[in-house]
Amino acid sequence: MYRFRNTLIAFIVSTALTIPIFIAMNMNQASYETMVALLGSTWPPITPWGFITAIFAHPSYADYFFDMLTLWMIGPYFETMFGTRNFWLTFMLSGIASALSPILYYAMGTPVLVGGSSGALFGLIGFIIATPHRGVILANPINIIAIIFLLSPLAFAFGIAYLGHLLGFIVGIITGYLYVRREQRFNYVKYFGFAI
Repeated sequence: MYRFRNTLIAFIVSTALTIPIFIAMNMNQASYETMVALLGSTWPPITPWGFITAIFAHPSYADYFFDMLTLWMIGPYFETMFGTRNFWLTFMLSGIASALSPILYYAMGTPVLVGGSSGALFGLIGFIIATPHRGVILANPINIIAIIFLLSPLAFAFGIAYLGHLLGFIVGIITGYLYVRREQRFNYVKYFGFAI
């Protein structure tokens, strides 16, 4: 059965946390910067909740559009194939890892403010790549080029926090690998009656 409920929830939460940013953007620059700082992730932390809200709050129209487009392209497939638990576990762990990336930027002497779902979405992509279903992503050369670019330092020149993508991607690969191992172990016990 085709599932999209959790994708819809992620979309609604993202929209709800992004609307205040867009409203502030249309007021003045100071209001916009304040709202982004309140909902985004930076280091040293401005707010204790920034590592969570940054997963859903998008600082620009383009960021919101491309993240939500990617969410609707990947999310329903992911939750249909791997279930609700794996969707939220991967999305949130990858998103939090991505939201922690300002610590690394700060350590490198380049303070940044991170916001948006792209790190969480890269987690879903990494998860899929770690499974036998990787062809859904890797069969298209454009996907491969986009992934390589968005995970590389070249993306930083375009204002893209590539380390956030990279951290989310790594967490996604790890959770996908653990999922495959668990499924293999379960199937082995199912057919042979004992664990390996």
